[in-house]
Amino acid sequence: MRIVFGIASATIIIFAVFLFEGICFRMVEKYALFRLESSWGEKNSVDLNKYLKLLPLNHFQKAPSDSSEVEFSMFRAIEEDEYASKIMGFGRPLRDQFSDYIEQEDPNRKSFAIKDVKHIRGLMLPGLKRFPTDEEVAKGWAGRQRDRIEYAKALFVDLKSPFPKPISDTAANYQQRHHDYFLERGLACLSLPVRSKDVLVNDLKLLKKSFPAVAGKVICRAYGPEAEILLETCANYPFLINMLIVHSPTGFIDSPKVESPPWILCSVEKEQLQDYVLIDGLLDWVSASRDVKFIYPSKIGGLMRIRNRYTSKNIDTFHVPLIMQCVNFYESLDTDKARSFALKESIDIQSKKNVPVIARANSGKSSSMVTDSVRINSLQAELSSLQTTDSSLAYDCMTVREYRQMHEDDPSVARAKNKDLILKIGSNFEQEGIGVLQEAKEYDPLFFHFYQSLKRIEVQSN
Repeated sequence: MRIVFGIASATIIIFAVFLFEGICFRMVEKYALFRLESSWGEKNSVDLNKYLKLLPLNHFQKAPSDSSEVEFSMFRAIEEDEYASKIMGFGRPLRDQFSDYIEQEDPNRKSFAIKDVKHIRGLMLPGLKRFPTDEEVAKGWAGRQRDRIEYAKALFVDLKSPFPKPISDTAANYQQRHHDYFLERGLACLSLPVRSKDVLVNDLKLLKKSFPAVAGKVICRAYGPEAEILLETCANYPFLINMLIVHSPTGFIDSPKVESPPWILCSVEKEQLQDYVLIDGLLDWVSASRDVKFIYPSKIGGLMRIRNRYTSKNIDTFHVPLIMQCVNFYESLDTDKARSFALKESIDIQSKKNVPVIARANSGKSSSMVTDSVRINSLQAELSSLQTTDSSLAYDCMTVREYRQMHEDDPSVARAKNKDLILKIGSNFEQEGIGVLQEAKEYDPLFFHFYQSLKRIEVQSN
């Protein structure tokens, strides 16, 4: 009897300890960050804690790009949304704190310095000052070492339409309180109208030149058409921005092929999941931002969320802990080695055997230009109808036509159905490496979607 009582008591104690630990992780910011850093190490670490990683903690959740068998865009996006929700569990205390701050009016609101830079109006500074370093004096950032300079941990830029619509007092108050929250934590804030990529590039360069100690690290957020401009800017000038937050972008271009791409948080409406080209492009951005050697960006440097009426309020606060982690990460690195913009090595797939010649798509082409020609409005319906179509027309795409042309003397290729060739070609691509399949997706999105769909059907049937 004593043994049973002892086992029961030990079980209750262990359960109570786990319950208490879970409550602390959910509600106490310092403990949540302590557990995170215990698992991932310092901000510039490249290895996980070899002991804690044996525990089933969300900190060690595997990214979908490493665990998914089928990279079908809609299902991959759902997996990314679930991954982001779990991996960012440590940020819940800070998100609750942010929500409380936004909802509670402050009659004694602090005043912050506001400065203009030529045509750029309303740059809000957090009021932080320090003495410059010898290097900063040499660069001309300060006249003398005893002259203190204004600085910020980072610059948060809200990109706006040049023709903004009137907003309610509630929305205006939310935006102001949002900026106040970051200002109190040492981030400068700016609402910046944007017309085009070139204008945005020039404005960011002007800010970095005028306030180098304030705009050393830049975080940009944008919605809709402005989000597409932001993606295009980052793709061509990745060194200007450290992190981008894009909500429901209208289009995209290829992610920058550099060793240290900007961090990215993107959210899409549930209805946008039908735009396979757009989702595939954003997933490439997410994967590219996580393809680095440091632990923190490899885990949370690229995240995607799916927005619906149940998750909208949750996603509105999701960026707050992510921004703070991004800022802390870059602060932890040596300035000269913080980011590398060396181009990643590309795979020369033209030399592969039994693979049609694939040319890289023009990186300046946006999804809005591509979508009109390759969008599949309802893939499942199209697949069922294609199965009853003449084999010479079913699953017809550019890659299959090039493959037949390359093997026009092979009778087996001439007799083969298009869907069989798609499975064969796609399998060859995967055997040659993930980079080859990604190249094929950029060159012929229709082939890529056919292959992923046929592969999924094959897996389900097996």
